[in-house]
This record gives sequence, structure tokens and C-alpha cells, in this order.
Amino acid sequence: MTRALDLARRGPAHGPNPRVGCVLLAPPGPVPGARVLGEGWHRGAGTPHAEVAALADARARGADVRGATAVVTLEPCDHTGRTGPCSVALLEAGVARVVVAVPDPNPAAAGGAGRLRAAGVEVVLGVEEAAGRELLGPWLHAVSQGRPHVTLKLAATLDGRVAAADGSSRWITSPESRAHAHALRAEVDALVVGTGTALADDPALTARAADGALAAHQPLRVVVGTR
Repeated sequence: MTRALDLARRGPAHGPNPRVGCVLLAPPGPVPGARVLGEGWHRGAGTPHAEVAALADARARGADVRGATAVVTLEPCDHTGRTGPCSVALLEAGVARVVVAVPDPNPAAAGGAGRLRAAGVEVVLGVEEAAGRELLGPWLHAVSQGRPHVTLKLAATLDGRVAAADGSSRWITSPESRAHAHALRAEVDALVVGTGTALADDPALTARAADGALAAHQPLRVVVGTR
């Protein structure tokens, strides 16, 4: 599961879909230790899900996945959207056992574990669940609460100030903290400021590297207020 979680982290943190990783392991054999047949992770909305990507990787390696174990960070989906149900893909491939970190809380996609069990596949839920929930935190919040996961970014001095009264100050943060903030910007879907900040600072609201280069992903820029 640790490997599956590492694979999941390769996927984009932004977008509507969760980051998911999958590892396919060969059935137990005479040689001790698990043998990896295929690996995959979800690369974003509209692309193959992690399980399908792992099955494709196994085929590319010439591996037979019948009787294999699929280790997945999120319960395989059981619905058809832009891609088909992962539960069906695993069944059609002949996977015999599925190990899951986090059950899917999304009512539109959940049910994969039930379908797999009904077809005779052994399903184990909750393996490394805490680590899986930590990885999926923003997505789990959005799905369970029905609203976006919001991260507040605030820079303040020890006496509670955010800027000089005469407006002369520019930064009160260190290069390290600014780099961290821009790394977070590159993982979110939108940056939101009020009209006061927009008028006073005229911020670029972009995700940038230390040299000023724009990150590959740029969040939506949003200004709220009445001015």
C-alpha cells in the first residue's frame, strides 16, 4: 500500500478527481515475496483510472493478472462517467483479491467493493487508511461536505500586523515561506482574494518558481467583493 500511495502522489492534486494509485501483485507462489505485475496512477479527469492504468501496464509487461491482488488507495469506482467502472475492469481481468485503503464516500461512484464481493472477489478495506485519508484530505472534504476545501494563507508579524500602516512594506515572509505558498498555489483549483487586496496590492495570483517562471498548472483567479 505504501507503494500505491507513492504512485497516487504522482497525480495532480488539483481538479475534481482524487489522486489514486494501484499496484497489481502476482498470486502467492513458491518464491517468497510479492511480485509486481503492473502499476498505475490517475493522471487527472478524463484519463484512465489507476486500476485501468495498472492493468494496461501489466499487459505491456506481458503479465497474466488472473488471480492477482490489486492494492488500491481508494475503493474502485462502480459507475460510468468519462471512463468505465474500475470494478468491472478488475473483474474482467480476473483479479482475485482487492486491498483498499479508503472506502469511496462519493455516492455517485461508490459500490465497487460490493460488486467485487458479489462476484466472489475477496475485498479488504482500511489498510493504511489514515495515510490514504491524509493524501485525499481536500477531496474527501469536498465530497463529504459538499463544498470546496479552503486553505487560508496569512502572513503576519509577531505583533499581529500584516503590512506597514503607510503601505511601504512588501514582504514580511521569508523566501522559504513564499516558495511553500507558491507550491500550494500550484496544487489548488482557485486563488481567491477580496477587492481590498486586489486594489491595494494588484497581485498576480499566479503559481511561480523562485526564478519567476510560471508553474505548469495555474489556478483560476477569483476576486470577491463589492468595490
